[in-house]
Amino acid sequence: MTQETFHKLVHKVMETPAHPPETLFAGGMDDWHARARLAHFLAMPNMNRTAEAIELFRSVGEEEIDDENAEDVEEKVYALQKLSSIEKEMEGKKKDALRHIGEAIELAESTDFLYKYILRGELWGDRWNLMHHMDMTQEAESEADERIEAYKDIPIQHNSYLYYGYRFKAMLAAERGVPLVAKDYMHMALHSMEIPKDYEAGLEKAFSATHDNAAWILNEVDRATPNPDHLHWDI
Repeated sequence: MTQETFHKLVHKVMETPAHPPETLFAGGMDDWHARARLAHFLAMPNMNRTAEAIELFRSVGEEEIDDENAEDVEEKVYALQKLSSIEKEMEGKKKDALRHIGEAIELAESTDFLYKYILRGELWGDRWNLMHHMDMTQEAESEADERIEAYKDIPIQHNSYLYYGYRFKAMLAAERGVPLVAKDYMHMALHSMEIPKDYEAGLEKAFSATHDNAAWILNEVDRATPNPDHLHWDI
C-alpha cells in the first residue's frame, strides 16, 4: 500500500460516523501503530474494505515491537486477534486464522503485563472455537482442559482462563445435548467472573430452565451474563 492510498483511506474513515481523530494515524504508512488503527476501522462492516484491512493487519504482524512496552504488545496482539477473526469467516483461510490467533497468544503470554483490553483467556477461547469449526474439537477440548488444570488453583478470583475454558466446555456439552453438564460448566465459568448484583436475578432465571434444549439454555445464560469487556479481571 502506498502513502497516497493510506492517506485516502484515512480520510474515508474520518468521514464515517465513527469519525476518529486524525492524530490516530499521524505516523502514516511508516508507523505500524497507524496501520493497525486504520485496519481496525477498515474492517468495520460498513466500510467494505476487508482486503485493505487484511493487508495492513498482516504488515503489522511482521513488525518487531518493543516487548517492554505493554501498550505496544497489546496493540499488536489486538491486530493479530482481529486479523484471525476476519480470516475465520473467509473461504480457505481458516489455517491462516489459526496461525494468527496462535501468534497473538504467544505474544500476549510472552509478558506478565495485565493488559487494559486484551484477555489471554479470550484469545484461547477464540482459538478453541476456531479449532472446533475446523473439526479439531478433540484437540481444542484437550487444550481447554490443560489451561483449566494449569490455572484452577491459582489464588485469584477473576480468571479469564477459567471463564473461557469452562465456557467452551459448556458450549460443547450443549451441542452434545447434555443440559445438566452444560449448566455445571457455566456455573464454574461464572465463578471465575465478576458478577454485578444486578445480573444475579437474570442468571438465576436462565439457569432455572428445566427443559432439555441445552443450546437454548446456554444462550439465555449468555444473554444474562455481563459483557466480559466491561469487567475487572486479575488475569
